[in-house]
Formats: sequence, C-alpha cells, structure tokens
Amino acid sequence: MKTLLMGAALLGVMAGTAMAQPETQYQSPIPDQRTFLRNDDKYEGLAPGEGRESTFYAFQNCFKIGWIKRQKLTRTEWDLTVDQMLKDCNQEPLEADEKASVVEYLATNYGRRR
Repeated sequence: MKTLLMGAALLGVMAGTAMAQPETQYQSPIPDQRTFLRNDDKYEGLAPGEGRESTFYAFQNCFKIGWIKRQKLTRTEWDLTVDQMLKDCNQEPLEADEKASVVEYLATNYGRRR
C-alpha cells in the first residue's frame, strides 16, 4: 500500500512538472521556401539544353517537374508520354517541331540509356 501511495505521489509530481514546462512551438522540418533550388533556377532544376523552356512551360501547371525528372523512358515512350501528359492537362497538342524538341530534350536528359 505504501508503495502504491509513493507511486501515485511520484506520478503526480511528474505530471505537475510536465504541465509547468512552457509550451514550445512546433517547427516543421520542411523549409518554407524551396531552398534546395538555386535562387536563379526558374526551371525547377531541369537540365540545361535545347527544349528545356518548352518542356517546362508545357507541363509546369499540371505536372510536378520532379516527377518528370525521375522518369527514365525511351524516346518512343517519351513520345507517347508527352501526348498523354498534354491530354491529362487538357492542353492542345504541341506543334510538330515543338513536340519533337520536347521529346528530344526529355529523351536526351531523362531517358533510359540503352
């Protein structure tokens, strides 16, 4: 019984100590700004090259650029994927020369090496 009372008293002291501590603000580990990108990188890390600007502006409003960069598709797969991505974004198909530039850019920079 004495042990039970001491345990209850100890628990009461611990609870009182925990309540007496000031509350701390939660700080998210995710930065407020995209600090992982260079400040001058308006293309969200897309590799430099011909077709980068067209690629970025064709898909920036509908797809995360990081998703595009993680794909490792063949030229044929990129050709089909670009059409599907435009369809998913409810956008008009690209002009033939612009689409060729985008597919070439994606296959060169984010293509499967075979």
